[in-house]
Amino acid sequence: MSRTLLLAWALLWIGKGVAQTCTVQYTPPDYRELPLGQPSLSLQVSPNSLTQPGSFSVLASTNAPGATAWVRVSWSGGQLAVKDVAWGTPGYDPPLKGANGSQWVQGCPSVSASTRSLDDRDNGKHTFQAEAFVYWREQWANFQCTTQRWNGSSWETDTYTGSYQVSPLYSAPPYCTEVPNSRYWTVRSGTITATGTAYAYISWEQRPGMDYDAALAEFAQRIGEDHKRATAGMLAYAYAKEINEPVRGALSRVAQGYFYDCNWLGICNRADPAGEVKILTDVPSILSGLLYTGRLCGGFITFCFGGQNSRGADIGPKVEIKTFLMVKGWRHDYLLLDRLIPRRYYDPADREYPGVPEEERQQVLQGCRLYKDTQEGRRCLALVETPTGIVPTLKGLLMIDPMFQRGRQYP
Repeated sequence: MSRTLLLAWALLWIGKGVAQTCTVQYTPPDYRELPLGQPSLSLQVSPNSLTQPGSFSVLASTNAPGATAWVRVSWSGGQLAVKDVAWGTPGYDPPLKGANGSQWVQGCPSVSASTRSLDDRDNGKHTFQAEAFVYWREQWANFQCTTQRWNGSSWETDTYTGSYQVSPLYSAPPYCTEVPNSRYWTVRSGTITATGTAYAYISWEQRPGMDYDAALAEFAQRIGEDHKRATAGMLAYAYAKEINEPVRGALSRVAQGYFYDCNWLGICNRADPAGEVKILTDVPSILSGLLYTGRLCGGFITFCFGGQNSRGADIGPKVEIKTFLMVKGWRHDYLLLDRLIPRRYYDPADREYPGVPEEERQQVLQGCRLYKDTQEGRRCLALVETPTGIVPTLKGLLMIDPMFQRGRQYP
């Protein structure tokens, strides 16, 4: 005789939609349709990392489809550059949504889903969760157990009977003896879970609608937000002929340190100066207003905090026509490349325009996604966000310290 378990979850509502569920069948007395022991749940997120705008695909399934009532997945939060975000965080759109905007995407006996298209505003670690309601079978038996109990003056023998699992796990204590021919099968059910993570590190210039000035403004704001968390842990290094506003102002503020969010009693939060700021240049005039040594001081009764360690060096004509800025932040590092493309590569009115090979011209221009045409030429911007740790490595590879020592230092 067969029995069909019509699950109560069939009317489970997720948001405003009816959840998709399976009908699990089993046949007593041994329930061979069900697996022996609790099934397992797998959650796969692909790709593991995103470096260009795109979506994560999420697939969850159990190793026992016939014993699965439902499977569902959700995005359970992200660790972005300067904050943690969860479902319901104001101003942040969750990457994964179910029917009618619900938190879960549910299917049967497995589920696959894709996130919305992510961009640089989603850079960071994203965590996904899967749940499944499953059935399985276990074999139990009756046992007779004998123990000794001290009554204060002598040992007494206690005997009792109980049921213990014998398959797939054996749970009976060693002082218990199985009663012959007492084994029986039982159906168990419950929710199992799994988690998966993926990472997004998408360059800023790939965001639709982003332009040169907006990228610099947003980067300057990010440096400020990040510095309030990194404080003295922030490091910055630059090869530069120039550092344009508003990034210049943000870098100056980071180097100096500051107090912010002061209340009516004059009690403020403090952002200590960045641990180290070094600028290598062949145009010393750009260092004006960027270099600070000493300590951050303030307050009605003056206290000083955090050493200011912002210095520059004139290393001669080696920087060419580009700016390379590296900033180590709280959770993420930032690499900014701002270079100038001469007019002969893109302006037919320039007298040297025909003299540049077309292949070379196209290669240079195609590598410039975010640009701004000026009198000097085309300013081309690239802005990349990476896991923290790359800036100290680049500092060594680019020989920042040896070049700094050889140059003429300020101050």
